[in-house]
Amino acid sequence: PIGFEKPKNLKRTVRRLLGYLKSSRLQIFIVIASLVINTASSLAGSYFLKPLINDYILPGNFKGLAGALIVLGIIYLAGTAAAYAQTRFTINVAQRTLNVIRKDLFDKMQQLGLKTFDTHTHGELMSRFTNDADNVQLMLEQSITQLFSSVLTFIGCIVLMITLSPVMFLITAAVIALMIFLSKKIGEKSKAYFSRQQAVIGELDGYIEENISGLKEIKVFNHEGAVKKGFYKLNEEFRSTAANANFLAGIIMPIMGNLNNVSYAATAVFGGILTIHGMFDIGSLGAFLQFSRQVGMPINQIASQMNNVLAAMAGAERIFDMMDQKPETDDGKVTLKCIKDNSGSERSWVWKNTDGTVVPLKGDVRFEHVDFSYEPEKPVLKDISLYAKPGQVIAFVGSTGAGKTTITNLINRFYDVQSGTITYDGIDVKQIKKSSLRSSLGMVLQDTHLFTGT
Repeated sequence: PIGFEKPKNLKRTVRRLLGYLKSSRLQIFIVIASLVINTASSLAGSYFLKPLINDYILPGNFKGLAGALIVLGIIYLAGTAAAYAQTRFTINVAQRTLNVIRKDLFDKMQQLGLKTFDTHTHGELMSRFTNDADNVQLMLEQSITQLFSSVLTFIGCIVLMITLSPVMFLITAAVIALMIFLSKKIGEKSKAYFSRQQAVIGELDGYIEENISGLKEIKVFNHEGAVKKGFYKLNEEFRSTAANANFLAGIIMPIMGNLNNVSYAATAVFGGILTIHGMFDIGSLGAFLQFSRQVGMPINQIASQMNNVLAAMAGAERIFDMMDQKPETDDGKVTLKCIKDNSGSERSWVWKNTDGTVVPLKGDVRFEHVDFSYEPEKPVLKDISLYAKPGQVIAFVGSTGAGKTTITNLINRFYDVQSGTITYDGIDVKQIKKSSLRSSLGMVLQDTHLFTGT
């Protein structure tokens, strides 16, 4: 069975997203106003069927009918203009918001220590910028406006149907209640699957990225079979989770559509009987049937778009969780400075303390009773004491995992020791500002990486 990953704090995620939207308040106001006008136009056009039939078509008032059609055309034209403005400004808001979110996420990545990148696969981190960000963008561009429009349409249809005939509305209300109940139940199930789907795709991306990067090593050690088994397992978990999520999302529309057809048929039969017996007029029946058809569409759209919103919220939560990671701490005060002699021709580098005193940069490195472990229960270095005097050439020889690379990581303060001290020219490295410390060192990493250049 697949474990469900539920959002930890949905309200917090919504508040964080709203914070990013503050700078677009004017455009959001235009979007909301356009959306209301567009929805009102659609509802008014349907309600206009009542006077159109009763006052112009049945009496044969063709002159009045022509004027009424012009008014109806103006109503729909206003709705079309509002729809254009809504789409244009919604896309602007969504793109601007995602631009800032990606920038903040990338900036935060630069502040994080190596531990974060050691405990997350590259593909999982990349998934924040791609899958998660794309889901948030889809929500801002489409899902939110469609949800808001659907809610307004649904409320408007209910109010106008009750206005036309409270008795006939009872038939529609029974079907609507059933549709809402089913939509809620199916939505709860799909919510869990969509959250898990986002988590699994991050794991899958990370696995693929890792194995493509290490393809040469895989082939050298004939490890293809084991790698394929690992991929098949993750791929099957993603297939199963995605299939369940999309199946639940897919069945909502057919179920709601068929229930809406049942409601329409029942309303037509009952309304026809009332009209025949003079208890209902034809114009009101035409308008009511139009609303009966319309009222089911918002429920379908709400159920469908909620899945996109839930997927986006799960993605946004993962993005914000990464943004909330503690940045690499730097409490060092000692800085590296370049000083010149009186003639300005000779330069030398010194460590400058906060009190103004300076210590010449020589390169004297000492470990004094250092203990370190990447994980608390697995010590790597235990009571290590060593020194490297300026000008010395030293080699560390040992088996893989003995701690050779760890020593260089500690000198650079990629990690901090649990106990003991590391001094550099007699200064504890924790007192040296990290940018100055790393500027004073030259390091050739065992894993090469070529950045894009000319």
